[in-house]
Amino acid sequence: MTAKGGRLLSSSSWSESRTIRELVVPLLRVAGWTEAAWQREYPIAPGGRQVIDGRVRQSSPLRADIALKHGDRPIAVVEAKASSKDFRTGVQQARRYAHRLDVPLAYATNGRQIIEIDMRDQIEREVPSFRGPEQAWAHYQGAAGLTTDWAKAFADTPYNRRVLDASGEPKQMRYYQDVAVQRLLRGIARGDQRILEVLATGAGKTSVAMQLVHVLWENHWPRGAGSGDSRPRVLYLADRDILVTQPMRDWFRPAFGDEPVVRVNTSSSRSKHLYFALYQALDQVGADAERLFQEYDDDWFDLIIVDECHRGSANADSAWRDVLTHFSKAVQVGLTATPVSRGPADTYGYFGPPVYEYSLRQGIEDGFLAPFQVVRVRLDSDVDGVEITPGTRDAVTGEEVPVRTYRVEELERRLILPERTQEAARYLTEYLRRTDRMGKTIVFCVNQDHAARFREAMVNLNRDLMQAYPDWVVRITADEGDLGRGLLDRFQQPDEPVPVVVTTSRLLSTGVDVPTVKNIVLFAGIKSMPLFKQTIGRGTRLDEENGKEYFTIIDFAGATRLFEDPEFDGPPIRRTEVGEGEELPPEATAPVPVDSADPDGDEPVVASAEPAYSHEDGGDLPPDEADEVIDPDEIAGVRRRSAAFTVSGIDVRVASEGMYVVNPETGALRLVRFEQWVRDRTRELDLRPDSLLAQWATVRGRRELRDALREELGISLDDLARRLNKPDCDPIDLLVHLAWDEPLKTRRDRADRFSREERAFLERYATEARQVLAALVDKYSAYGPDELDAKVLQLPPFRDMGSPAELAARFGGPDKMRDAFDDLGRRLFA
Repeated sequence: MTAKGGRLLSSSSWSESRTIRELVVPLLRVAGWTEAAWQREYPIAPGGRQVIDGRVRQSSPLRADIALKHGDRPIAVVEAKASSKDFRTGVQQARRYAHRLDVPLAYATNGRQIIEIDMRDQIEREVPSFRGPEQAWAHYQGAAGLTTDWAKAFADTPYNRRVLDASGEPKQMRYYQDVAVQRLLRGIARGDQRILEVLATGAGKTSVAMQLVHVLWENHWPRGAGSGDSRPRVLYLADRDILVTQPMRDWFRPAFGDEPVVRVNTSSSRSKHLYFALYQALDQVGADAERLFQEYDDDWFDLIIVDECHRGSANADSAWRDVLTHFSKAVQVGLTATPVSRGPADTYGYFGPPVYEYSLRQGIEDGFLAPFQVVRVRLDSDVDGVEITPGTRDAVTGEEVPVRTYRVEELERRLILPERTQEAARYLTEYLRRTDRMGKTIVFCVNQDHAARFREAMVNLNRDLMQAYPDWVVRITADEGDLGRGLLDRFQQPDEPVPVVVTTSRLLSTGVDVPTVKNIVLFAGIKSMPLFKQTIGRGTRLDEENGKEYFTIIDFAGATRLFEDPEFDGPPIRRTEVGEGEELPPEATAPVPVDSADPDGDEPVVASAEPAYSHEDGGDLPPDEADEVIDPDEIAGVRRRSAAFTVSGIDVRVASEGMYVVNPETGALRLVRFEQWVRDRTRELDLRPDSLLAQWATVRGRRELRDALREELGISLDDLARRLNKPDCDPIDLLVHLAWDEPLKTRRDRADRFSREERAFLERYATEARQVLAALVDKYSAYGPDELDAKVLQLPPFRDMGSPAELAARFGGPDKMRDAFDDLGRRLFA
């Protein structure tokens, strides 16, 4: 084959794309694959994002070179490398793609040699050719256990495409959602009665549930198409209203229409197929003096989907477990992001090990979930506790406050410091001023009263915004009732600008989908890992269309220490016994009546999941209050000690502040020093100071360099001066100083050197042109490099010298003037 210039090229020097086109594709055709059965550049994941100091850097998308398909489903992947490379080079990549897509067959090739990777038997071997479509499908069926007619039919059923995205296109299944649905279907096909899947918050559990039901629906499972009532009867079960209304409204009605869908409230409808219900509704007494769920035959439902299955009926002692027990003949699918694994609330003990898990870390690495940065803020009142001296009186009642040191976990519960809440609100206000005052923010407080006081502090600190937007900051708790529900609905809508800041305690910690949330503020201690994961999960959804690519966790309470726990990003270590002195998690404490109100929460308590006083909301009770008290006098004393005293006049200040990001290799948080980050990232790019300065010298070069470094560094050069408090320095000098320890120059230093050493350059030009160049240097010295641009000729002092056209004429025309400006820049930055 002849290339340009007459040189002969052999296949050993072909590029990767040409190797695929000229060598790999013919081998696939020989094996029997048609073009309809393979897909080039098969998309797997968009690529993870890394956030630093408010800037996001995204890695390259994850794509398989070729996916070999059976119908719409990939069953094998091919990773190709250039013909000159060793054919084993792509093995690790091929394995990575096959693992993600859950396919049992992968190939690595350079077009001349092929290595086949059997993911089921973990065998790698060189082979002369690719398997054909029938062989590959047979291998897939064997690996996936598709041995029954149901299993094969399920695998061949296309997904529902009636649910549309914002652009009006059918919502696409992500690779892990497809794997999740298929794993559930395989379990149902082999006769499993209880099946668990663990998917990170924001990963789309509702989409998985809808597509699961769709495949069963299309196949008339479990009775078959020939029966009188051939469609499956499904119960979608949850413990919070929003967990029922949102899936029903946004997913199931668009997918199946209104006719088969019903919400179970006060009566036992039997004319539908897709039932949505709260435990609270099913547990109420019906017309026949039976609990409502008992009015259905025990075999009425074929499938029960238990959303957030770690709560509600998770506890073996819960009254709501009766619902699942009554319908034990149905297949029960549990969905959660946060399984509980010890005590009576044992998710694994009930459902068994998960058939599939997709973690937050994996979601961020893939680019489907938003990355986060953590700002840890310590208030001085929280560091060593608050010492109350004799004679201190309650600011409200006048009662004398017990003398002792109050620990941080007792603040807001035993001791209320108005100045503490005021200081936290001041910090948040300043943070929003620096970043985005209209960035949606959830503040998790200790209780409803605390949430009210935090809202009030934010109102007073942001009066300008409150005048323009009366609902800029609101409290959303159970006390607000219908008003709160209306505010929450507005808060969830991306196109609704307000509310912006919402204060709450627990109501928004689970099941509330607000894709545009940019800040999660933790002003209450959390010890429960499930509650922590759920709370953090409020920020994990991406919404690039509305500018949400990452979120920030502002932690006043030290709750983010749980990121360091091995349980955070993996399955919890199952524990069935609790040793002496060891705390049970809140999910494992004694059950609370369903209709009891949580004095520190936001809504009726979920039996056994959210007790009236839980450790995650404020730490351990003092030792003298932990045991049962019987004596009446002691009871009165305990009541007095349980009251919260309000003490004003204690000065509270921010003691320390630190920025943390996730280490992509270990998953742990690491403290970020901004200067070190810039230095490390700049040096990784293998740049040189002289080349950076040379590019920065011209108008076009500055524009291109800004864009390139923003993409590569994940920061804006123009932010360096603000971040480092060096407003009189040029951004490029700050970068060179940080990365290579060059002496730091100010813009005035550069301007003075230019005036001393570049007289010969200036004397090339006529007096009127020199006047323009000298004014440019002065503007640069005062305001920065953007002044070295012809655009400034419309501003003073240039407009007093003449029009832009007249000034250009001083140089012999616009082109010569621009050349002169760039030459000036090169000499400034020499």
